[in-house]
Amino acid sequence: MLDSATMARAMGMLLTAAAICSGGAAAPVQAQARAAAAVADRAIERMGGEAALRSVERVRFDMMTQWQRTGFRDMPWTDRPSFEPHVDVRDYRIPAWRNTRDFGARSITNVVRDSVAITDFGSGFQPLSVAYVDERRELFAYTPDRLVLLVRDAPDLTMAGDTLIGGEPHILLAATLAGRLPATVAFHAGTGLPTRLRFRAGHPNDFGLVPWGEMWVEVWYSSWRTFGDISIPAQWDILRVGRPYKRMTVRTAAFNPTFAPDSFTVPDPLRQQFIDTRRPMHDLHADSVTLAAPGLVAIHGFGSPAGAVQLGDEWLLLEAGHTPLNLERGEAALADNGVPGIAAAIVVAARPGNAGILDLVRRSVPIYTSRAAESFVNVMLANAGERWRSITVVTEARWVEIGGERVRLEPMDLPDLPGSLLLYVPRLAWVYAADAVTPLDVRIALDHARERGWNVAAVGTARALWSTVAR
Repeated sequence: MLDSATMARAMGMLLTAAAICSGGAAAPVQAQARAAAAVADRAIERMGGEAALRSVERVRFDMMTQWQRTGFRDMPWTDRPSFEPHVDVRDYRIPAWRNTRDFGARSITNVVRDSVAITDFGSGFQPLSVAYVDERRELFAYTPDRLVLLVRDAPDLTMAGDTLIGGEPHILLAATLAGRLPATVAFHAGTGLPTRLRFRAGHPNDFGLVPWGEMWVEVWYSSWRTFGDISIPAQWDILRVGRPYKRMTVRTAAFNPTFAPDSFTVPDPLRQQFIDTRRPMHDLHADSVTLAAPGLVAIHGFGSPAGAVQLGDEWLLLEAGHTPLNLERGEAALADNGVPGIAAAIVVAARPGNAGILDLVRRSVPIYTSRAAESFVNVMLANAGERWRSITVVTEARWVEIGGERVRLEPMDLPDLPGSLLLYVPRLAWVYAADAVTPLDVRIALDHARERGWNVAAVGTARALWSTVAR
């Protein structure tokens, strides 16, 4: 809780900000800019002072990143985290970033220097995806000691009102960071320190993020610590599409340390290789198409749809592909292997990697999806500005006729994913459970089928369309 004196000072600042903002056209832009600059200056002073922050040219962060799986269940603690220790060293003058990531017995080093990225998996450096160049730009912007300087230096810095966060008063500043990232930053009215950064951006080169399109991103700052003469929050929580994405914890920080001369070296041949192979991470082709069973074809390749099943004289697409580009290439691969076109699609897998559904919706292809996948589909459609159409969320067991053949769709609960969907094709004695990723999931899917008396000879998942089962 804030003491009464601090609260009074905070409310005084808020009232001043409100008076400036409520003046509308009558309030001079310069006055708003001065008030906003004063808020930023207060934060800079609390964090070590302008001279100290601007003197930072190099930094080393020893960090722990907790990756959190994006999901939309309201049950707590369902993010299934993984943990990654890493050493993050930077030279802001170049600008360059070297991130050494520890995966147990394996270590990976990524180097991003200006607009080029390379990586070493243990056998020498090779070109890395351009997505890491994008990540470096964003990371450098939201690193807290950099953030307050970018806010202060923004030519369009202005007041953006006030708000309560957790019942505590905050002052909002609006600014375009580094000339390219319009953002709003919330500063705690009592402490004067930044609490939250919020901006909207797309990540068109990142495999995991591209399906979301342009999205809201939030960075929350907490756990303030002092390293030498500079104070920064040691915990950065990043949210995307309103959900936890990762938590970055600074274990130690050193400002202006000495680095080895070759820390950020990118040899000219590697630079040229990067330029020659620069493309988004999802710019992939289907590897192959195989016949899993009569009338059931599987598409092999990262990001591709899972395959298609023939129903009568029509074909049902299984999953939509990671992006519309992956869907297009998957359908082309199917066409090259005797599948003339898609009459409908089942999009079950509850993950963002089904953004090919955007193209299916635009073409008004009938789509069947699950309650578990519905939230993912909602966000992808909204961020792309697409309307919800041609999509049926299967909430009750039903028979569906496609191409003159009837198949069964039934909701099914899995341990980490209630509201999934099971497809049963009697002619093939085959069930498709896209979300079944563990042996327990598969066993539950088969139990579901057997309890209904279905004849099941094989089970399919998004990873393997045909696996025979014991009778």
